[in-house]
Amino acid sequence: MAKHVHAFRSAAAILLIAAAAAHADGPGAYRWIDKPPQSGAPELSAIDAYNAGYADIQRADALDAAIAQTTDRGEQRKIEREAQSAYKAALKRFNEATRQDPLMHEAHTYIGYANRKLGRYDASLKAYAEALRINPDYPHAIEYQGQAYLGLNRIDDAKFNYLRLYAIAPNQAAKLLAAMQRWAMENESDARHQQTATDLKAWIATRPPVTTDSGAVSSW
Repeated sequence: MAKHVHAFRSAAAILLIAAAAAHADGPGAYRWIDKPPQSGAPELSAIDAYNAGYADIQRADALDAAIAQTTDRGEQRKIEREAQSAYKAALKRFNEATRQDPLMHEAHTYIGYANRKLGRYDASLKAYAEALRINPDYPHAIEYQGQAYLGLNRIDDAKFNYLRLYAIAPNQAAKLLAAMQRWAMENESDARHQQTATDLKAWIATRPPVTTDSGAVSSW
């Protein structure tokens, strides 16, 4: 379980961010190390909203994954509607978290993630940009931004994000590289993107293995 330490502007608010095994693979939920501030403190309200949003993200991702587990189109549409509703609920929570604490880059990152899952790429990129303005080297925001670039077929931008991650966060680099591999395979037979997919596969093949916490990961 990945763990990160996050310090708020208030010295009393020292937190441990525990990343649970979720599809989003983001920063996870907040856990207090020291005694939390009194009820009503802005940082506590932000954390409460953030954790509620994180629970919604977990539920939405689980529903999203369940769509592929059935071949019944009617059931798929039902699950998809439930997942979309959960992503929208998460957005409200994370927006409230950033209203209470505008510098909570983790919440901005999840705003980007939820918007991307809802197909709102412009809003997604805006949220990632804000997260990276606050914390320029935040790996999850860089990875998710790269995923959004892939969704918009902005391959050169996705490559740039991968190279950044390769230098600072191998685990996130490996995840973005896997997404790039999927994009190449899914688009290599599409006449509109065939050459781009071929070029991307060749580029990926030249990448050195990524050394993650689990060991080296081959480019292919």
